[in-house]
Amino acid sequence: MTTDQVHETVASHLCAVLADIEVRTVFGLPGITNLPVIEALRLSDATRFVVTRHEQCAGHMADASARMGANLGVLLVDLGPGLANALTAILAAGRDSVPLLVIAGNEHQTLIGREVWHEMPDTEVFGPVTRYCGAVPSAEAFPRYLRQAIQAATTARPGPAFLSVPKNLWSEPVGAPRAAFTPTAAPAPDRNALSNSLALLRQASRPVVVAGARARRGACPDAVARLCETWSLPLVTSPNGRGVLDEAHPLCMGHAGRFGQRQASKTLLEADTLLVLGCRLDDLTTHDWHLLNDGQRVIQVDPDAHVIGQNWPTDISLVSDVAAFAEAAADAIGDGPRPGFWSLDERFAERTAERAAFLAIDDPLRVKPQAVMRHLEGAAPPDTTVVMGGGRFQQFAGEWLVRDPLGFFYAANSGTVGFALSAAIGVAIEHPHRTVLCILGDGDFMMHSQELETAIRERANVKIVILNDFAYGAMLARQATSYGTEYSNPDFAELAAVYGAVGRRVSHGGDITASVGWLFDQRGPAVLDVIVDRDETRSLLFGHDIGDKAAIAG
Repeated sequence: MTTDQVHETVASHLCAVLADIEVRTVFGLPGITNLPVIEALRLSDATRFVVTRHEQCAGHMADASARMGANLGVLLVDLGPGLANALTAILAAGRDSVPLLVIAGNEHQTLIGREVWHEMPDTEVFGPVTRYCGAVPSAEAFPRYLRQAIQAATTARPGPAFLSVPKNLWSEPVGAPRAAFTPTAAPAPDRNALSNSLALLRQASRPVVVAGARARRGACPDAVARLCETWSLPLVTSPNGRGVLDEAHPLCMGHAGRFGQRQASKTLLEADTLLVLGCRLDDLTTHDWHLLNDGQRVIQVDPDAHVIGQNWPTDISLVSDVAAFAEAAADAIGDGPRPGFWSLDERFAERTAERAAFLAIDDPLRVKPQAVMRHLEGAAPPDTTVVMGGGRFQQFAGEWLVRDPLGFFYAANSGTVGFALSAAIGVAIEHPHRTVLCILGDGDFMMHSQELETAIRERANVKIVILNDFAYGAMLARQATSYGTEYSNPDFAELAAVYGAVGRRVSHGGDITASVGWLFDQRGPAVLDVIVDRDETRSLLFGHDIGDKAAIAG
C-alpha cells in the first residue's frame, strides 16, 4: 500500500479505480451531494466529467460508451429527483445487457431516513432494475462496495449497478490499499458438452447460428465469423446482435423477429437445429416465440447460466465464453469432410434484391423515407456508427446494412423513445474520429433536443437526421381516426442554429442527394430536418403490426 493510497478519500479512490479500468468519461449532472467527485475528476489526468442537460440523457450517453467497447459506462447524479430522472436510462441499459455503473450522492448519514429535502428510497426503487444495488455505510467499506458493483455490472450478463453514497463520506479516507480490479473470465466450454454439441450439429440438415448481444463484444465477432465460414453455417441475429457478421456476407440472413427481416425470420422458423450464441431467445428475436417449435434441437451457449433455458428449453447447455466456444468449434471440424447443410444462397439473393427494390422507392416531389436511407447509406463513410431512434421509422432506418459490430445500435429491448440523440452524442464524445449518424423521428428528437447544447460544447461530430412527420407516427398508424397523436414542430434547422449548430430542411424529393452530401461535409453537430411523406407505409419488417407488407414496387 502506497502513502497516496493510504490517504485516498472516497472521491479520489473512485476516480483512481475508474482510471485503472480505463474509463475515460463520466457523464452526469452536478448536485450538492456529488460535488467532491466532480472536483476529483477535475484533477484527474485519466477520466473527465461531461455535464449534460438531463440525467436520463447522461445515462444514455454512458450506456452508449459501453456499447461501443468501453469496459464500463459511468453515470454520476445527485439524490432524489436527479436520480429518479435516470431511471429510464438504467432500464434501457439493463434490458440490453449494457455494463453501467450509476453513482448517486445521498444526504448526510445523520439525515437519511427522515424524509429530508430531495430524499427518496433509492435502493428500494432501483434494486429491482439493477444487477447490484448498495448503500455505502462507511468510507472503509467503499472499496468493497465499489468492487462488487463493478463486478456485477461487467460479469456474466452485464447490466446496471447502483451505489448510493452519503455526501459526508466523499472526503473521508478509505484507509485501505487499492487492489487492482480483475474482471472475472468466463469459462472455456466443457469438453464433453462441446463434443456433444458438434455431434448434434453434424446430425442436422438445417442448422442456424442465432447470435445475440454477447456475441458482439471483444473477440466474439471474429470467432463467430470463423465458425460460420468453417462449417458453412448460416446465421441470424437478435436486434442487439446485428453486426456480429457482416450483413453483406452470404451466410448472414439478417436479424429475425418482430422488427426483423422476412428471410431471417423464415430461416429461424425452418431450422432443425439452433446454435444459440450469447442470445436469450427473447420475444423480439423469436416474434413472441412463434418462430420456434418443439421439433427444433437447441444448443445454447452463454457466460450467464441464468440466461440458458430462460425462454426456451435446450438440448445442450454450455456456460461458456462465446468466443472460446466458437474458436473451439471451428478448430474441431479438422480436415475431414464438411457436413452437407442447407444452402441459403437463393434466400440471401432474394433478400438482397428485395431490399434494393425497397430502397429504390423514390419520388421527385414527396420525400420518401426509403430514398433518404438509400442516399445516407451510399454517402456514409465506412467507419460510421448509426444510432437509431424508436418509433415508426424503424421500418425504414432498420434496413441499414450493418457491416461491423460498432456499426449500428438502438435501445432494442426497452423500446425507449428519447434514447437515440443522447446515445449518439455519447458515441461522438467517446469516439471523436468516427462518423456518428443519428436517425430518429421528430417525437423522439423533441424529448431530448436540449442536448444539442452538449453536442456543441463538446464538439461532438454527430449527424442528426430527423424523419419528420409531425406526429407520434407509430401510434397514429394504429388509429382509425387521429386523436392525441399529432402536433406541430419548430423548424429543426432553425432550432439547430439557435444552439450554434448548423441545420438544413428538406421537403422535396429532388433535394435529398444534395442535402445528404451537405450533411456529411459538415464538421461538428449538424441537423437535417426531413419532411417525409407520411402516407408512405410500405415495410419489409417481418412481424411489426404497422406498415404495408404488400410486394414492393418502385
